[in-house]
Amino acid sequence: MVNIWPIIDHLAGGRCPLCNQPGQHLCAPCTAALPHNHHPCPRCALPLPADVPAGVYCAECQARTPAFDLVIAPLVYQTPVDELVAGFKYHRRLYLGPLLAGIVAAAAHRETAGTELLLPVPMSAARFRERGFNQAAELARCLARGNGIPWAADRLLRTREGGHQQALGRRSRRRNVRGVFAARGKLPAKVALIDDVVTTGATADAASRALKAAGVEWVEVWTVARTPKEKEV
Repeated sequence: MVNIWPIIDHLAGGRCPLCNQPGQHLCAPCTAALPHNHHPCPRCALPLPADVPAGVYCAECQARTPAFDLVIAPLVYQTPVDELVAGFKYHRRLYLGPLLAGIVAAAAHRETAGTELLLPVPMSAARFRERGFNQAAELARCLARGNGIPWAADRLLRTREGGHQQALGRRSRRRNVRGVFAARGKLPAKVALIDDVVTTGATADAASRALKAAGVEWVEVWTVARTPKEKEV
């Protein structure tokens, strides 16, 4: 049975989605407890040890430069961020979309400017039928409304289904999404890919390659959280 009480509580006045205290957003203690991505790789936003000098890329980006130019990931994908994302993504708690988008928007506002179009990472038709919505598109819609940047769900497409990424390692993920995406129509010079979580960056890389092939000059990835290295698989 679906638990509808969190939704009813939210509509009736709002509660913190983590501790259930009354309030329209995350309460102050829960906000303070969020694991912020304080020392990320300048390219892919992988959380790095504190002793790595600022501005130094992670080993993966040094070995193989990804097609995207920048990842903005304000949080680390661990407890309780994974609970928020799971509630939004798997349990259809769509009221969490504006909250998560607000966290992304604040980081994007600090770190970048000049983005001309938001493009949600498209999901497969089978996954869309299973879930009923694309969480990346929901985030893009919220971000567009809050930032005044247009978004489009029909400019970056999946050309084939591709398999599930969750159980795959880094190299397998890269092979799994190779050639999966294609861009359509005229695109601006600077776009932002929108997704909920970046794990290894394989999906973002494949999508960015399609956008660069279509003439986009600069691709950013805006996401809620980045998975730390030890939890990539």
